Amino acid sequence: MTGPPWLTKTFLASIFLGIGGFLYGYDSGIITPSLALGSFKTYFKNPDAPLRGAIVSVYQAGAWLGSASVGVTSDRMGRRKAIAFGCAWGVLGGALMAGAAHVAMLIIGRLLIGYAVGTITGVAPVYGAEIAKTQERARITAVNQMMVAWGFFVALWTGVGEGKWHNANQWRLGFAIQAIPALLLGAGVLFISESPRWLCLQGRYEEAETAFRGWHYDGTNDEWCRTEFSLIQTNIAEEVQAQHRLGWVDLVRTPPFRKRLFVGAFVWAAAMLSGISFVQYFQTAIYATLQFDQDQQLLVSGLYGCVAPIACILSLFFVDKIGRKKILITSSALLSVSYMIITILAAVYPARPGLPTNTAAQKVLIACIFMVSANYSALLGPMTWIIPPEVFTTELRAKANAVVQVIHYSISLIITQCSPIALEKVGWKYYILFILTNALCAAIFAFAYPETRGKSLEQIDEIFGDIQKRHDLEMRDDGKSSTEKAGLETIEAAR
Repeated sequence: MTGPPWLTKTFLASIFLGIGGFLYGYDSGIITPSLALGSFKTYFKNPDAPLRGAIVSVYQAGAWLGSASVGVTSDRMGRRKAIAFGCAWGVLGGALMAGAAHVAMLIIGRLLIGYAVGTITGVAPVYGAEIAKTQERARITAVNQMMVAWGFFVALWTGVGEGKWHNANQWRLGFAIQAIPALLLGAGVLFISESPRWLCLQGRYEEAETAFRGWHYDGTNDEWCRTEFSLIQTNIAEEVQAQHRLGWVDLVRTPPFRKRLFVGAFVWAAAMLSGISFVQYFQTAIYATLQFDQDQQLLVSGLYGCVAPIACILSLFFVDKIGRKKILITSSALLSVSYMIITILAAVYPARPGLPTNTAAQKVLIACIFMVSANYSALLGPMTWIIPPEVFTTELRAKANAVVQVIHYSISLIITQCSPIALEKVGWKYYILFILTNALCAAIFAFAYPETRGKSLEQIDEIFGDIQKRHDLEMRDDGKSSTEKAGLETIEAAR
């Protein structure tokens, strides 16, 4: 008896790799309730807005460093070992934060946690895309967003639990939990097969074929496995021969590669300019402006955390069936409308200390914040994990995804550092920024983005105009393995 057709080895592996996404979501989320806890504020002597921003944004700085290095670690160490390397820093960072004796120790721990997340999120989507079949690639890479949502969910409800535990060290519990997913992923990832495409890139063709069959052979598809692996192997061999070992500068050397980099990077830029990190990190501050006390802030943020996992699960049922471009345009346009409603409500019905508040306006404003989460989690969020790994060639995929993640965390760092200061200085007027950025992103998606749904990683070359005329290349037989020769013969036969 066989299971559901979507319950493949690669899908199950993607859920396990999604522990990295869970860590990202949990690490991002646990700071939100921590900043609202009275014990945390007391222990760290009521940090002001710039220091609160620094505590939050140093995580993004660490992630920036991790993602900047992942192009080297992933290509040299392999996808699995690079993930394990990042996880080791996550365990150390979680321990430092849980045992923080002063704010400097807290910041160093958060920096290391960020480095871990930057490394893992730079490699895991690449790994997932490289082991997936074309028809399941979006679902497999979108699992990362679902796991991010579950991590955020667990973090926010951990915060609710901390609020009920009346102890001066209540804030340490959530930070200690961070080390658990890092330890599980770091140890477990070494027991699954390596990416066949990375092994081909290293010239380890026999190992690559064994790994490929390990991922995809089901006892009945021997011919498909041989043909598909030959296509992948030959494409990578020709790519390396034609491009002569591409380096970092090649990402911007030609128009097709620049277009690939723009498409891969802008989707993450749009995600950060959507305001989702602002809402996630500083929603308790928004609730405080509505005159909610600590328990109310934690409860509403916990309810907020329930929205994303549900939306992400729903997205798995349609993300492979609807065009990427349509999803991106719809999401950014709806986010702009949501922020417009939030801005109007905050401006017309402000919550002023000592004066009555408009309860109906508060409820609608909170509902719009929840809609931002649902929209992002079901639409724009999954695209950030799907699009970057699929638009780059195998040789450049790790380096390019590293650059993409650097851009992602750079924008996130700026927003998280500036948001508490902006909220304190200009209040609701800050929300106008996200009305404009989301509207602009929707327009760019509409006029400047290609459609990649339904294309194999090798076929995507055609979209960007840099497909090689392989039948014109001089392919030498000297030194080629019998498997590689068979792959070349398969390609020629297909033509």
